[in-house]
Amino acid sequence: MIRIITLFIIAALSSFSTQAQSTNEKADALKPYHATYKVFRKGSDLGEGSRELLKTDNGYVIKSNSKISWLFLSDNRKEVSNFMVKDGLFQAQDYRYVRTGTGRDREETITFSPLLIESTYKNNTVKIKPILYTYDPLLYQLALRQDLIDNKEILSYHMVRKGKETQYRFEKQGMETINTPYGRIEAIKVLRLRENSSRRTLLWVAPSLNYVVVKLTQYKDGAEQADLQLSSLSF
Repeated sequence: MIRIITLFIIAALSSFSTQAQSTNEKADALKPYHATYKVFRKGSDLGEGSRELLKTDNGYVIKSNSKISWLFLSDNRKEVSNFMVKDGLFQAQDYRYVRTGTGRDREETITFSPLLIESTYKNNTVKIKPILYTYDPLLYQLALRQDLIDNKEILSYHMVRKGKETQYRFEKQGMETINTPYGRIEAIKVLRLRENSSRRTLLWVAPSLNYVVVKLTQYKDGAEQADLQLSSLSF
């Protein structure tokens, strides 16, 4: 159950209000921030997670951590993505994911270069020929935020995950006011599009909070698996 819980750490529709449009003009996806989240399942507190974007001497780094428990099960995850920005484009450099807890531990590393992407997962290394705009599992989420800021309608991201190439697609669902531990927030509702899957993922991104993800809910077979809600935020 807990294995499918991840921190998807991710605008504006043409019908946005004047206030939302003003916020959109000021938004900056590369503005450093630190956010913490509470993780729930059907109202029960499972644990917490965090997401951080930092500027470094060589570029930027995104860090994501989560620590949750359910009954006698536990799941701890850490992710780090280093990337650069060149000509306004996000360029992945390296990525590392570590999962520990109940069940098998997992680790994934990905390195990017102009000529080769090398991915190691479950001790199996594969080499992939890169194409333009190939992201890692954290960096694509920043690209999604940027596209929402730019009010793009096509939200599609080519990425490498678990040693394979895949495509993540999203669709804007409109504005919605939600309640979180952080407070009552007006946010853009976004649906991840899937084919032949019983899973459904919805996320909410707040224009007033620099398009930070403030809520994410994941379902499987119609039942809620996890509900991630913003609890604190600093820039």
